Amino acid sequence: MKTKITILCENSVLNPFPLIAEHGLSMLIEQNDATLFDTGQGFGLLNNMKVLGKDPISIARLVISHGHYDHTGGIMPFLESRGSAIPVFIHPSAFSKRVAQIPTGADPIEVPIGIRTSREDMEKAGARFELLSGFQKITDTLAALTEVKRPAGWKTWDVRLKQKDGDKTVDDPFNDDCSLLLVTDSGPVVLLGCAHAGIVEILDDLSERTGYREFHAVIGGTHLETAPANYIEKAFSTLKRYRVKKIAVSHCTGFSIACRAAREFPSEFANASAGAVFEF
Repeated sequence: MKTKITILCENSVLNPFPLIAEHGLSMLIEQNDATLFDTGQGFGLLNNMKVLGKDPISIARLVISHGHYDHTGGIMPFLESRGSAIPVFIHPSAFSKRVAQIPTGADPIEVPIGIRTSREDMEKAGARFELLSGFQKITDTLAALTEVKRPAGWKTWDVRLKQKDGDKTVDDPFNDDCSLLLVTDSGPVVLLGCAHAGIVEILDDLSERTGYREFHAVIGGTHLETAPANYIEKAFSTLKRYRVKKIAVSHCTGFSIACRAAREFPSEFANASAGAVFEF
């Protein structure tokens, strides 16, 4: 069974016209049927699907990697373009109120960065929410990982990213951070949304749960741009330890980290820009 992954939305594009670039991420997975993984901000999704010959009505399900606007903003345009119900796999904490604290020199400014459409409105438009928990099979060849196993006391290194707990602003535990594991003819393939739970922890948790000691490909956002130097070193060592043959980074990875990945993995590296296609 062939597996085809098409990057629909990303910060950059392979061919600048007529594809639209935006700060966000969306991928289409085509195996026996089609799965949409994230929806970007909503500016480019439908345009880019049309340009790339992808029909929204042909998609069997939607999976959301986490509750940030740049991964969920296209949910409503996507639902409205279909005009029919579709299962949407999502962790319950993705609906939390997310904010970013922007330092100003005095008190930080809080900017909302969560899902910008209510759950009720999405349900009215056809979303049939299926709540994710832990490691969960979605199809025979597709599984989702949330609630990633992490060390005690773990905190995200991106201290700007918070969530609201009533009137309080607290650290975001990113329990909703969802990565996908695909069974393909080439071997196991991991798709990352932003890897807010940590790319090292995600790959180690997947390995522990499945017994895989190698991953054929890792594609998506790694959120290493703001990571400390020792974690970046650990991330690259982990990719080598799992003998990853295709490393296609995107979105929140950061330009300098992508350049380093291209140097360290010259034969494995690829840009996961909008319009890129990976077949396994």
